[in-house]
Amino acid sequence: MYPALKLSLIASCAVSAISFSQSSLAQQTNNITDEIVVTAKGNQTLADVLPTSDIFGLDDIQASQANDLPELLDQLTGVSVNDSGGRGSVTGTFVRGLSSTQTIVLIDGVRVGSASLGAAALNSYPIEAIERIEVVKGPLSGIYGADAASGVIHLFTKKGTTSASSISATIGSDALTEFDLGLRGGNDNASFHIGAHIEETDGIDRTSIVTDGNDDRDAFEESAFSFGGRLALSANTTANLSLLYTDNTSEFDNTFGADTGFFTDTETFSSALNINSQLSNKLTWRATLGLNTDESVTPAFFSDITTNRESIGSELIFAVDKNTSITAGLDYYQEDIETLDDFPVTDRDNSGAFVLLQSKFAALEFVGNLRYDDNSAYGTDTNSSLALNYDLNNNTRIVASYGTAFSAPSFNFLFFPFFGNPDLLPEETESVEVSLLGSNQALNWRVSAYQTEVTNLFSFDPVTFLAANIGEADIEGVEFELGTSFADWQFALNIDLLSAENAATGIELDDRAEQTISTQLSRSFGKLNLSFAGKYESDRFDLSGTELDSYLLFDINANYQITDNFSIHANIDNIFDEDFTVNLISLTERFNTQGRQSKVTIRYTF
Repeated sequence: MYPALKLSLIASCAVSAISFSQSSLAQQTNNITDEIVVTAKGNQTLADVLPTSDIFGLDDIQASQANDLPELLDQLTGVSVNDSGGRGSVTGTFVRGLSSTQTIVLIDGVRVGSASLGAAALNSYPIEAIERIEVVKGPLSGIYGADAASGVIHLFTKKGTTSASSISATIGSDALTEFDLGLRGGNDNASFHIGAHIEETDGIDRTSIVTDGNDDRDAFEESAFSFGGRLALSANTTANLSLLYTDNTSEFDNTFGADTGFFTDTETFSSALNINSQLSNKLTWRATLGLNTDESVTPAFFSDITTNRESIGSELIFAVDKNTSITAGLDYYQEDIETLDDFPVTDRDNSGAFVLLQSKFAALEFVGNLRYDDNSAYGTDTNSSLALNYDLNNNTRIVASYGTAFSAPSFNFLFFPFFGNPDLLPEETESVEVSLLGSNQALNWRVSAYQTEVTNLFSFDPVTFLAANIGEADIEGVEFELGTSFADWQFALNIDLLSAENAATGIELDDRAEQTISTQLSRSFGKLNLSFAGKYESDRFDLSGTELDSYLLFDINANYQITDNFSIHANIDNIFDEDFTVNLISLTERFNTQGRQSKVTIRYTF
């Protein structure tokens, strides 16, 4: 169960801590709870959405000055990130104790990521191309199918509707240089945004290994191009098109021997065509065509793996009346891999159908969904979820939910030569959650308790050395968020308690912190905005039971609007140069983390 939380620690963090909150609660304080959460379906607002949700708008993304998407998402309650040695390294994003393979990543409604690994590398998508992020936590396989066990991370690219044209330059620690260009044009009927991004950094030494040439800096380079456009085809129909291409090269140490200049080059391409049509006062039709390519090349390991995925989806939303709607959808995707290894099967396809009912009766709101999937590689799966909201009064409500979900076995688990098992079954999860939420002009808060049981966990049989479903996990968590404002200051406190155990052994699962506390404080002084952040983490485990030391970090951000067009942004992360560990290589070696980091950005908007 949950470790004891020390009151003195909470008090210390609450007093000393500080930053602009990027969570939903902070945004409620900023009065934008009328934003639609597209990912939850049914066009629900953030104030009414039943799954636990968070939104980053464009202003939030720019104000955070985060280096990449995992760093930004790490600010959210219930999300934990661990990397393998700084910018560009292999990074895992854990949502409510479940791993990256149990979370779907969408770009403009299109599923992205590697089918061989079963996850999307979030640090491969430039944060500069994104104008909005929705994170919906909880089992969503009843809508999205495979891999939505812990939720959905949905990235929306810039399309010229809200983002202005701009050019910016950044310099920072470790010889960081970064250039971004965004061009916007159009009118109410048609708009577009073209973006280009270039980044280089010498990086840090990714590991503590100092032998055989491993005691060197491991650099990172990235370039990206994006296009997004919106076109009103008629008074009731709009089309959105987005293209995003990225190419990055990340050097790394050789944890098994000499470093002779190891690197991985990753190229991704995603495109989405979204059509939205209001067929009548009661009927809306949406369709999405998608294409995603993900290639990763590591010459030193003779590895070259490419995922190609094509997808199509369509849904109808029928408004029965002002309080009840029904959404029905069909989708299909086909994916294949190209690899130097001799996989016996290199392609698979998936067909899915779902229905979602949302209804409200006075103080009671109901959302339920049911989905059926048929996959050519691992068979069929049916999942559902049910959520109930009851308004206790004008300011307080309670939400209870139950849902099932599943994660698909990757191509590596199914077909990797000599290790894959084509008879592998999907991982299955069963989750319950109860949340109590309150909101008024001065204070917004949420307390959520959840429990997830995972069966058929992917592992390897120690006898046959083949992939097998031999694991189970018990995950329990409590999230607490509080947001308020006083004397022109905005304040937020987030507490995340997690217990994630191997059900058979009782050993804590790797890479998840049991206790995370973060506090944030920000204020504007005319043209100057200051924000401060503090984060404490403890009881993180690795290597099947090795406990890592706790740590406390402090950051500071500053944004100054020099003129209507010119602005300057500066930040210092890890102000006190804390030496901490989130990922081990062995009992004696670790992946290094970044010490004190700073950067300055000058942006011209036109």
